[in-house]
Amino acid sequence: MVKMWTARRWMWNRLATLKFAGAKVVDIPVPGGDEAVVRGVPLSTRFPRIGINEILVADRIPTDEHDLRAQRFYSVMERLFRIFGPNAPGLPSVDADRGAALDRAYTEAHRALFPAPEFPDEFRDPDLGLLATTSPYAHYVTATGPDTYEWDLRSLAEYDVHPGLVRLGVHVSFVQDGDRLRAVEIDSALGTVTPEDADWDRSVGLALCAATTHTSLVRHYNWVHLVPGAAFSIATRSALPAAHPLKRLLWPHVFRTQFSNWVTTVGQLSAGGDFEEIFSFTRESLLRLFNDTCRDFDAIVVDPQRDAEKRGIVGRGLDVPVLDNSLAHHDVMRAHAERYLRAYYPDDAALAADVDVQRWYAELDRLIPGGAGVLGDARTVESASRLIGSLIHLVAYQHEAYGTLLWNYQLWTQVEPIRVRTDGAPEPVDVYQRMVNADFGLNIRRSPMMQDFSYLALDGRGRAAFRAFLSDLLALQTRMEAEPQALYKVYPEMLEANMNG
Repeated sequence: MVKMWTARRWMWNRLATLKFAGAKVVDIPVPGGDEAVVRGVPLSTRFPRIGINEILVADRIPTDEHDLRAQRFYSVMERLFRIFGPNAPGLPSVDADRGAALDRAYTEAHRALFPAPEFPDEFRDPDLGLLATTSPYAHYVTATGPDTYEWDLRSLAEYDVHPGLVRLGVHVSFVQDGDRLRAVEIDSALGTVTPEDADWDRSVGLALCAATTHTSLVRHYNWVHLVPGAAFSIATRSALPAAHPLKRLLWPHVFRTQFSNWVTTVGQLSAGGDFEEIFSFTRESLLRLFNDTCRDFDAIVVDPQRDAEKRGIVGRGLDVPVLDNSLAHHDVMRAHAERYLRAYYPDDAALAADVDVQRWYAELDRLIPGGAGVLGDARTVESASRLIGSLIHLVAYQHEAYGTLLWNYQLWTQVEPIRVRTDGAPEPVDVYQRMVNADFGLNIRRSPMMQDFSYLALDGRGRAAFRAFLSDLLALQTRMEAEPQALYKVYPEMLEANMNG
C-alpha cells in the first residue's frame, strides 16, 4: 500500500504543480460578450452526483467565462478522484515535528512556485483567548454577557465523521480581561474541561479543528462562493444590460464567478473530492451540512460592521485587530460604491426610478436565502452603497480571509489538526499531503483588485470613480505597511477582484 500511495503522491503533486505553473491571470473584458439570461437552479440539477438541493447555482457557464482547457482538466480530475485518488488506507501518521512534516509534503517543486507557509506567532503557545480576536477565526467570537463571550460550534456535532475521528461540536467560553479574552472552558466530545485539566491542550486542538473546518466549508465555500456569491453574479448578469453604469461598477467583481464555482465544485464536492477526503465529515454528512447551512444563511455576515454589532463585540473595550482590518477594507469599498453611484444619480429619487437597478435588487433579494434586506436596498444612494460595498467586500476580502489566508494556519496540524482521531494520533500522511496541495492551489495568482478598472467605465464620470478607488486602495496599503505586520491581516495587495478560477 505504501508503494501504491507513493505513486499516487507523485502523480497528484505533479498535477498540483503543473496546474499552478500553467495558471494565467484572467483579463476582465468589457461586459457584453454574453448577454443571455443566467438563472439559478438547484446545485443537484447541474451536478447530479452531488446531492445538494438547497443551494442555487447558475444553470450554465456564460460563454465569455468559459475556459474549455480548464474545464477538461477538472473533468479528468473528477474521474481520477474515483479511480486513482490521492488517498490510500492504512498509511502512517504525519510526522509529529511540524517542520519535518511540511518538508516531506511541500516539495522543492512546490517551493519553486510559491514560498512555504510561515508559522504564526499565536501558535507558539496556543491561546484560544488570543486566537479568538487575532486569527482567521475571529468571526466566531460572540458576546454572551457583560464580560463573557463564546465560540459556539456545537451544531457540528450533528454531522457524522469518518471512523476513528472525534465529532466536532465544540463550545468555548471566554471572559474579558482588559482588552483581551481568556478561554475558561471548552465543552466537546472530549468532555467539559478547564485550563487546569489534563485534556485542555487536546481540547484546544479540537476547537481549532472545528473552527478551521467550519471556516473552510461553510464560511468560505458555502457562504462566499455558493450562496451569496453566486446570487450576486446571477443577478448582475441577468438584470442589468451591458451598457448600464451599475453593471460596469459591479462587473470586475462578478466576472468568472460561475466558471470558478463550477470548477471548484467539481474538485471539492465530487465523490472522493477534497472536502470529503481532507475534513472529518462522511460524504452524507458533508452534503447535509451544505444544505443545512444554506437554509441557515443570514446575509448580515456579508456586512462586517453589522455582523460585529449583532455579535455584540463593538464598543466593549476589546482589542479586535481582525475586525479593524476588515472594516478598513469595507470603508474603502463602501466609499467607492457611493462615489460611483453619486456620479450617475444626483439624488435618491433618480436611483429609485431606475427600473434596471430595482430589477437587479429584486433578483438579488430573491436569490439570497432570507433576502438581502439586512444589507440595504436600492432605493437610496446611501443604502445601495452599503449593500454594494458589502458585496465587493464579500467576493474580495472575505474570499481571501476565509480561504487563501488559511495557508499560514491549516498546514501546522500539530497545533491546529485538520482531523482529530480518537486514539490521539496525528492525521495520516495522505490526508496531510492532500491538505497541502489543496491550500497550495488557493495561492494561484488571479485578477488583482489593485488595478485600474477605468477601461470598463461608460464615460469620464465612471473612469474618475474607478481611479479614485485604486488610489484609496493604494493609500490603505501604504498605511497598513507602516503598521506591525501580522499573518492574520489581509492587505489590499493580496485581494483579488473576484472569485475567478
